Amino acid sequence: MAGAVGAFGYEVPLIVILAVVALVIGLLLTVSFYITIGWSVYRSVVDERRDRVRDDLREALLERLFADDPGWEEWVETLSGTERRVTESLLDEFLRELDGGDKAQLQGLGVALGIPDRARKQLDGRGEFEHLDALTWLTLLGDPDPYLESAFEPETPRERAATVTLLSETDSLADARQGVSILLDDIDGQFTVFGQDTLHRISRSDPTPLLEAARREYRSWNEPLFAQVLAVCANLETSVGDQDLSWLTAALETENEAIRAAAARALGSFGWRETVRDRAFLERAVGDPSPRVRGAVYEMLGAWGDQPALSVLLYALVSETHPRAVERGTAALVDRRDRIDPDTPAVLGPAWDWSVEHAEYDDMARHGSKRVYS
Repeated sequence: MAGAVGAFGYEVPLIVILAVVALVIGLLLTVSFYITIGWSVYRSVVDERRDRVRDDLREALLERLFADDPGWEEWVETLSGTERRVTESLLDEFLRELDGGDKAQLQGLGVALGIPDRARKQLDGRGEFEHLDALTWLTLLGDPDPYLESAFEPETPRERAATVTLLSETDSLADARQGVSILLDDIDGQFTVFGQDTLHRISRSDPTPLLEAARREYRSWNEPLFAQVLAVCANLETSVGDQDLSWLTAALETENEAIRAAAARALGSFGWRETVRDRAFLERAVGDPSPRVRGAVYEMLGAWGDQPALSVLLYALVSETHPRAVERGTAALVDRRDRIDPDTPAVLGPAWDWSVEHAEYDDMARHGSKRVYS
């Protein structure tokens, strides 16, 4: 059996090489096994120790919370390292559940634990996790000062959303324009669900800054981010006045079908506008090659709900062949059945009957349950 030449010119049998390799692998697996077992035992001991003190700390915390003078600083000085960590965990839990005076009282415990000072250091350091941890705690404690006094500038979408939430929850956000600017200026990436919800919350009462930012910047946004902004616009449920929506009509003619569908849903929430009354535009929209987009356009027309929109919708459905698009279109039309010609059901046939049945079932599920439990 052939081997390899050793360091001194001697040929080493292959079987010896394989045995050495197997020995090394075995040793590594053994070390890995014992490290894993040791870490598991350590974590078990730590968790058991924390569980043992958690109930006592919870009781002591609640007693002090409802006392005239909780004496947080004196109490914290008596806690061990493990007890401080458990207390901080309990504080996080209670601050998310309480409000009013109880929450304000409990926020003093966060100060006694030194959380604002730690948050200030985290914001001055590096690492998204540390930044998010700091911003979350400052929001729970209702204390924006460590952020306002730092040189920290949020960069990632998650940092931006957490910063706007902190400023909004502590009444430190100047207005919706500032919030939109923090969230969207020179952004690279897309939001989490939390970030998208943050954008929705600050734009709900004043959509103008978001619409203006979209009009200026939508071409520079990546498609997932643009789709998220469109989804927010579709759920604003507020008047947009005389805002320029040409960017939305342009989005309805892009190559990405997800963007086109999202644009249609956004237009549906803003109502029938002069800027999109052009019949040629609507004929192109209902003639979209994608059933997904056509379905969204049908829902847009149903959301508008006036006679011109319903007329376009009805004529489009007569020639629609895709089952899912027909379903969405007839459902949108059924929601406006008090505004259409009585002969419409005969024109649409089984699709109309199916949509009516589901609309009645949905109405019963929504309102019937209220009558049962009221």
